[in-house]
Amino acid sequence: MEPADSIRRLGFARWYERRLIEAHAWLITGFLCMIAIAACMEELSFRGSIARLLVYVGAVLAAAAIGIHGLVRYQKILAEAERLGEHATCGGCGAYARFGLISPSHVRCRKCGNEWRLIDST
Repeated sequence: MEPADSIRRLGFARWYERRLIEAHAWLITGFLCMIAIAACMEELSFRGSIARLLVYVGAVLAAAAIGIHGLVRYQKILAEAERLGEHATCGGCGAYARFGLISPSHVRCRKCGNEWRLIDST
């Protein structure tokens, strides 16, 4: 979902809070996957059956894929929230997160009426 749609629906402060919660949920997922990889690697043994070996190898590969995806998502969500958070202060009166969206990229301060660009179109 576009950030502008969510910000319009929730307001910037709630949007920012939810994005940080989502980002940290992905971080925890990545951390739990690292623990799962360590546990599977400890149990991995070449003395058991081939089926058991394949299950552990599959679990390690799945946890690695999910963990890498989680850490990449964490970084992207955090970078987006930080980038928009840096532009959320009004240049006219200094109010933080007190604006309404005019268009998907432009906002207007509710306190002083100053307009600025919140979301770059890059």
